[in-house]
Amino acid sequence: MRWLLALAFLAHTVYAAPCKDGDPFAKDALHDDVAFLASKALDGRAPGSDGDAKARAFIGERFTCLGLAPAGDDSGYEQAFTSGGAKTANIIATIKGTSDDIVMISAHHDHLGKGHLGANDDASGVAALLAIAKAITQGDPPTRTLVFAAFGAEEDGMVGSGFFAKHPTIALDHVVQFIELDMVGSHNSADLVAAMGAFKGFGARTLLDKHVKQFPKLHVSAGGKARGSDFQPFCALGVPYTFFWTPDHRCYHETCDTIDRLDLPHMIDIAKLASALVRDLADTSLDLAKLRKTRGCGVSS
Repeated sequence: MRWLLALAFLAHTVYAAPCKDGDPFAKDALHDDVAFLASKALDGRAPGSDGDAKARAFIGERFTCLGLAPAGDDSGYEQAFTSGGAKTANIIATIKGTSDDIVMISAHHDHLGKGHLGANDDASGVAALLAIAKAITQGDPPTRTLVFAAFGAEEDGMVGSGFFAKHPTIALDHVVQFIELDMVGSHNSADLVAAMGAFKGFGARTLLDKHVKQFPKLHVSAGGKARGSDFQPFCALGVPYTFFWTPDHRCYHETCDTIDRLDLPHMIDIAKLASALVRDLADTSLDLAKLRKTRGCGVSS
């Protein structure tokens, strides 16, 4: 069994040029990404664990293959920090645009460990983030710079995103929109996907509403305030956010959060919807910087 796991890991750590080609939202590709991140071999990716290190290496290798520019420490992808004494890191990459505006796309790569594998929470979000990055690289260069952030230690209380907000490797005052993907693989639990923070009159909501009708199998609940996830340190800085999330009434933070329970068809549609929103945010003529200045993140302090 150990040699099979070793071969599976090797297959991901030597991801070659074909990662740039093909459908970014292919069912097998998204399934395989979640399967690796939520495998028993990685044991839930708890901060400081061997599984955490392997997950971070996998994300960095995919960013490298896609040609994304590193935006972490020392010209690399990783931004190191500690959480509860455990050494871990955020993984930060960029696709350079032609304007000073920045749109951030995030998911968290950690989970609880100790048999809690976190397929939905948040291997699903990381897989969607990687698919969106691939989709963007297959199209025209974006107008706004896109920053892809896989944060660590979210389960410890948004430690990684909070560290990034205090020690940014990009110009945070230029971030005009924050997109978060957390638990996007359980649409069938409550028959909905929330797009929290996409309030009426906000740029993201205006653009999102154009695309929702293209996904009739998704029940999208747009707007509403969120709490307790990686958008929060950026909201505190006045950055508008859209937080894609599906409830999981049975397996949230339980050992049954495994890949066999993933609602993959809806997850693919959620990733496509989020990707369409990211593409529009990258290129829209809406003055997103002005909207940030005048509306903030839509939550009163």
